[in-house]
Amino acid sequence: MFNFQIKNKEGFTLAEVLITLGIIGIIATLTLPTVIGHYKKKEASSRLKKFYSMMSQAILLSENDNGPSREWSKTYYITDEEGNYDNETNRNLVITYFDKYLKPYLKYIEIEENPKDLQDEETAQSAQIRVHFADGSYMNVYNGACIDLSFDVNGKRNPNILGKDIFKFVICPKDKALVQCGGNKNWCAYCPECNTREAALQRCKTLGSYCGRLLMMDGWEFKEDYPYKL
Repeated sequence: MFNFQIKNKEGFTLAEVLITLGIIGIIATLTLPTVIGHYKKKEASSRLKKFYSMMSQAILLSENDNGPSREWSKTYYITDEEGNYDNETNRNLVITYFDKYLKPYLKYIEIEENPKDLQDEETAQSAQIRVHFADGSYMNVYNGACIDLSFDVNGKRNPNILGKDIFKFVICPKDKALVQCGGNKNWCAYCPECNTREAALQRCKTLGSYCGRLLMMDGWEFKEDYPYKL
């Protein structure tokens, strides 16, 4: 005869389970913002790298057909009789420039003319063209002293703030290139006379539109001293 003996095993009490779940909840609450912030930085970094590479390639291909980009036909932005930015005239200038020099060399899913939902935070001028990309990002194109590109890494998703998910780039004619980009470059992240990382960092702290140059100098990575939380 076999004698089987069953031993009683005590489980967790309801109080113990609730305490454990509470601790897990507290830990999740403390760590989740860090995890989300890390993910947003990685996503933004990846899309900035992709955008800069894509635009650099498009400009290079266009230069093969249209000559050096610093020599491309570019009209300075136009103002009306009262000195205000003339959106309609500048939109036509942007379309002419974009259609000739950039459109044939870019991969995009849609081009939206004169979008109304986003204005440049510095000038309050409306974008003349918005170019939508397959990953959900887009760039707004303005006619300024240079051709100004405002790249939004996550499209219409919030926060839509310069230095957080919007970063400015320029394609400049030769008479503006030195101030905007320095050296022999005329295509760069926007930051006038930011010739050193320290200068770019200080300007980034002052205004989000300058932060693209800081990221460009840092290999499109968000370093510990980056001034804004994503």
